[in-house]
Amino acid sequence: MENPFTVSQQVSEDMIDHNGHMHDAHYNIVFSDAINQFNYQHGLSLDERETLNYTLFTVEEHTAYLFELKRCDNYHITIHLYDYNEKSVHFFSIMTNEQGTIVATNEALMLGINRSTKKTAPFPESYAQQISTYYDNQQLIDWPKQLGHRISISRKGD
Repeated sequence: MENPFTVSQQVSEDMIDHNGHMHDAHYNIVFSDAINQFNYQHGLSLDERETLNYTLFTVEEHTAYLFELKRCDNYHITIHLYDYNEKSVHFFSIMTNEQGTIVATNEALMLGINRSTKKTAPFPESYAQQISTYYDNQQLIDWPKQLGHRISISRKGD
């Protein structure tokens, strides 16, 4: 099991917005895709979801954009587990550029869902074990200030 789980990609032309950098929607797409890849490799592949009649729903997420990425820039997304329980997992993903600078962060809360009832349900055993092992063996990090950040407007004197 790769720990930390990291996805590396390059910004393509179709990801660029009218400002000449990666569009905000594409940050969310690549963060979501990275979390999907993590889940696929940790016990919830598409086939396993079908067999188990089980899936995950994102119920909340927050993305912080810290630096621009431009066409052909390489980036890496590292997946961290901030917390979890028997049917919820709190992901915190960090995107860095080639120089190792944090360019964006994404916080996502996902719930385990029984596909028949569309209600929350405990994680399948294989996924639960892999989440627990990953969490227990992930490197300790200083959580960036974006974790749990509340959106607010600064005022003079703040």
